[in-house]
Amino acid sequence: MAVAATAVGATRRMLRGLPRIALALLGVIWVVLPLVPEETGLRFGMAFRVFFTAALVLGAGFFWLLGRERLPIPRSTAGVLGSIALVYVATVGFLVAVATVSPQFGLPEATEDGAANDAVTRGKALFWRNESACFQCHAIGGRGGTRGPELTDVGARAGARVPGLVAEAYLAEKIKQGMLHRYKVPEYVPMMPPFGQIFSDEQVEDLVAYLLSPAK
Repeated sequence: MAVAATAVGATRRMLRGLPRIALALLGVIWVVLPLVPEETGLRFGMAFRVFFTAALVLGAGFFWLLGRERLPIPRSTAGVLGSIALVYVATVGFLVAVATVSPQFGLPEATEDGAANDAVTRGKALFWRNESACFQCHAIGGRGGTRGPELTDVGARAGARVPGLVAEAYLAEKIKQGMLHRYKVPEYVPMMPPFGQIFSDEQVEDLVAYLLSPAK
């Protein structure tokens, strides 16, 4: 009983400071997150900020419940499992909806259907396609992610990566083998999937043609 009373007392003391903590977190959500530079590849739009605010309110409600002397609990196993499932579905469903409405990574404009059917154009479409998602880790011309190397001038660097491999051959091998390739870019964590298991040889050739094209 003494331990329980001590825990309840500590919880109530924490609850008294909850408004200040909540206000500080709201400041981070609504003031700091919009200031994140676009160069990071991250976007915290209105939908994300509303989501974070809702999560903050739910968290505050959880701690408020902990301060109550009696908590209503389900009386059956089915009730417990149903409560857990409801919270999970509501949370994940809302997060997916927010990510769909306001994606964290900026998406490029769709390629027009009438574009010329050449290797560079096909490679460009493949690079910026949501399914392949190359742009989520690599940037070209200031657009894209920062998890992997910037590829605007990759043609000038690729030929010096591995002795005996020209830029075209190196890029093709790197795309196919990903993190399994013998050369690792020192500044980045090896995390690139082996796209040779996903792309056809023709698609790899198209990507290389696009990456080596001076008019990206």
